[in-house]
Amino acid sequence: MKKPLTHLILAGGIFHDFAATSAALATILAPLGIQSRIEWDLEAGLAGLAESPVDLLTINALRWEMIGDKYDPYRDAEAFSPSHTARSALQNYLTRGGALLGLHTASICFSSWPEWQSLLGGSWVWGSSWHPPPEPVTIAFGANTILSHLPSFTVHDELYSELALDPDTTVLASGVSDAMVTPQPVIWQHQVGQGRVVYDALGHDSASLNHATHAQLLRDATHWALHGEQPS
Repeated sequence: MKKPLTHLILAGGIFHDFAATSAALATILAPLGIQSRIEWDLEAGLAGLAESPVDLLTINALRWEMIGDKYDPYRDAEAFSPSHTARSALQNYLTRGGALLGLHTASICFSSWPEWQSLLGGSWVWGSSWHPPPEPVTIAFGANTILSHLPSFTVHDELYSELALDPDTTVLASGVSDAMVTPQPVIWQHQVGQGRVVYDALGHDSASLNHATHAQLLRDATHWALHGEQPS
């Protein structure tokens, strides 16, 4: 019997049901032979990569410095900045060939760590990035990419807009909505050393993740992150 692939989901934060989306992601990826574990202690999860690397790491969290009056009620419990040990463990995990999936709010995480943008392939920029309220978002896949075989689809979600992308990032799919008619990159791939990274800006809730085409793109993009090839 083939050994399952190990998958660590680092989860938690405000304004989202991370328990539900993490459980949905685990179910979506299970057909790939992936066995998932959800960890709510981000520091321990990141630092633990040094001694116990996994086949796939997912950041499904909204944990950052939380600067601003809006976040005063949450800061003491939820603000987070990874330690030097955790940062080094994640960077080494990727450069040595690890696979990373960033989901939705992952682009907002770790605001005190400038290098996070270059690892994920892009990030939220406070003061310019924004999103309309959840609404129907139409997703179209780019030509000649690992996801070009998938059909366009519409899903109810938040459309992250005006994200900053690294020059080496490859956009796989873009989204538009009534509130944002200019196409925004929502799915991309990126490489860090020998490691492969996929980011999905969708995924505000489990209903979005469970949309049939959204779930398939997650499986296909994860296959590339794990194996470096387009699914057959």
